[in-house]
Amino acid sequence: MKFNILIILIISLFINELRAVNCPNGAAIANGQSDTGAADINTCTHCQKHFYFNGGNPAGQAPGAGQFNPGVSQCIACQVHKADSQHRQGGDANLAAQCSNLCPAGTAVEDGSPTFTQSLTQCVNCKPNFYFNGGNPTGQAPGAGQFDPTQLIANPDLANNPEVPNVSSPNGQCVACQVNKSDSQLRPGAQANLATQCNNECPTGTAIQDGAIFIYTQSISQCTFCKVDFYFNGGNPSAQNPGNGQFTPGQLIANPDAATSAQIPMVPGPNSKCVACESKKTNSQSRSGLEANLAAQCGTECPAGTLVTDGVTPTYTVSLSQCVNCKAGFYQNSNFEAGKSQCNKCAVSKTGSASVPGNSATSATQCQNDCPAGTVVDDGTSTNFVALASECTKCQANFYASKTSGFAAGTDTCTECSKKLTSGATAKVYAEATQKAQCASSTFAKFLSMSL
Repeated sequence: MKFNILIILIISLFINELRAVNCPNGAAIANGQSDTGAADINTCTHCQKHFYFNGGNPAGQAPGAGQFNPGVSQCIACQVHKADSQHRQGGDANLAAQCSNLCPAGTAVEDGSPTFTQSLTQCVNCKPNFYFNGGNPTGQAPGAGQFDPTQLIANPDLANNPEVPNVSSPNGQCVACQVNKSDSQLRPGAQANLATQCNNECPTGTAIQDGAIFIYTQSISQCTFCKVDFYFNGGNPSAQNPGNGQFTPGQLIANPDAATSAQIPMVPGPNSKCVACESKKTNSQSRSGLEANLAAQCGTECPAGTLVTDGVTPTYTVSLSQCVNCKAGFYQNSNFEAGKSQCNKCAVSKTGSASVPGNSATSATQCQNDCPAGTVVDDGTSTNFVALASECTKCQANFYASKTSGFAAGTDTCTECSKKLTSGATAKVYAEATQKAQCASSTFAKFLSMSL
């Protein structure tokens, strides 16, 4: 009897096993298993994790209008797994719920969204300020890869993330620009290169190694030279004391103007820039930023006739504004501006003349500029010339020309009248400054002229 009962149980289990069926592809019962373990296939009401219901349409197409039909509807595999995916009732198991629908890094669909609604094939664009570098990282030479957002590779972090076996290939990703471009835009990955998407100009005053090219092709760190007539000032602006910074090609800092330029969060730092020389040097050349100091790149001579404050040195070490003195025997009669004004050489230096601040270095203090005896300059009163003795063109009032012809301005003198005019005396040019015109006549001369 017991043996018969055992035989019946075994036969019953065998029949049930024969009657058990698997759920349609990707579907599962409520506990997530694809084998119902029962005869009723209508219990296949869910999609397995990493599978989704696409409204009856195949993978990669827009969702169809079909309703999930337990035991009939299939669920399709995700292109990219989602770490927190779970078995879910078929009607709720859409692409976004079950799969990772994020476009590969730096890419977007046609409207700029970083998520796809159907397939990775929609992620055809690089986002603004991202570019395709042939599968290589930012800052490296472009790789040989062709842009393909559907290309997947084994997850290199599979040991820590076993739920996501495949991830986007570098050939399907766009990498971030080192320096953003204000007019960068969404662009097809095959066209989105460094030049179209990013600001690839070398930082101010710098160039790549040949010194003539100011556009980098891989990384901002290629901009290692200061251009002609530019120098590295330790991170400080031109004409300031050198800073303590070391020349650092590719240095990037947070944009201090980010509030009004949100598209450009990072900009070249001061240690990656070269500043313009105040004064150019005739033989200046492009030079490595580490060697491109002020003396090597710029003209450091003070303007003609000027010196720095020590009154000896004719070259500056920081700025032209250090050139504040006129040399001994040089003068500046107009408004003196340090670093811009020149001082003029005296025709004859005054004995004991010294280097003095430009505003104090007048011709009167620096030069021996007395007109020859009895002569004045064109104003008729001043006995001091400004630049040249030849400015002494007139005989003073009550002085007459010592020669009747061949008078040399600045060399010849005028003779004082023995009898001076009591009125109407004026300075006259040499040709007119005769004794008769400039001096009072004697009593005898007057008598003689009256007698005649």
